[in-house]
Amino acid sequence: MAILTCLPGLEVAVEVDGQRAHEYEADPDELESRAKEISYYSFQQPPGRNVPYVLKYIEAKPGKPFAFILDARHFHDFKTEPKIHWICSMDGFSSGHKRMSVGTEDKRSFCQSGSRATGWKRHTFYFGSLDVREGHRGDGTQAKDTKHYGTLIVKLYLMVDTGRVAFIRDRDGPKPILSVGEKDLKGKAVDSKVNFESEPMDHPGQVAISRNVDPHNRPIAVFEFRYRTMEGLFQEGIVSRPVEKAEEGVDGEEEYQPRIKSKDDEPRGVKRERPMDPTSFPRRYKLRCLENGKVEIDLTDD
Repeated sequence: MAILTCLPGLEVAVEVDGQRAHEYEADPDELESRAKEISYYSFQQPPGRNVPYVLKYIEAKPGKPFAFILDARHFHDFKTEPKIHWICSMDGFSSGHKRMSVGTEDKRSFCQSGSRATGWKRHTFYFGSLDVREGHRGDGTQAKDTKHYGTLIVKLYLMVDTGRVAFIRDRDGPKPILSVGEKDLKGKAVDSKVNFESEPMDHPGQVAISRNVDPHNRPIAVFEFRYRTMEGLFQEGIVSRPVEKAEEGVDGEEEYQPRIKSKDDEPRGVKRERPMDPTSFPRRYKLRCLENGKVEIDLTDD
């Protein structure tokens, strides 16, 4: 689970196939570099020294569903206005914001898109395999988008209720990622993507209108999860590849056993003679006639 000292008791996590994903730590230099890129709104006075940013790595399992978890069961701040709202983004595609309920655990496993004219759809989140091709792909636009690939982000905002309600605005759906150029990934071992299973849904109806307390619409905290298959985590050095231990008594070398051939391994058309058993066959002998008319048996081999 990802936590921040400025928001004690609040936990953010990713659930994969019904289980909370194991989180792996990022390199401290990578964490510091990414944190400097984030502009945030400080609700603390004076502002805290630490940037409210968390970076973790998780294992993606292609074909398995996943969900964002916002656990506020032990969080006791912001019970009154302003309220915390959270927005999820996947590979650069952002879902709509949702108000956090203090004292509960909230889960988001889908997003919505559509319009009153075309109808609405519900898109459930799944991990999928990313098709990585050699060289560059596209006209350079994709190279800009790839920096968001392989990332799941949760942003928290402070918002106040305006007292007004309205129908949800028209919202574009996610665009599928077909393939990506290896050079556009710039050395990252991104090997997975987010897939969406879409189905029609009823119109979502009216929602309360809120506004950000920050005129620049900056988040108060950012939680980033970079997902890879386990092989991708090995390649990026996030997880150490396991080393097989040598068996006791082999001294680090593999012991090879000779292969025992069966009758089926014999080449066809070749007849093999059985070895001769001296006890089962008579030995050769010679008969030699002597001068006195007697016969002598010679058993020597010559």
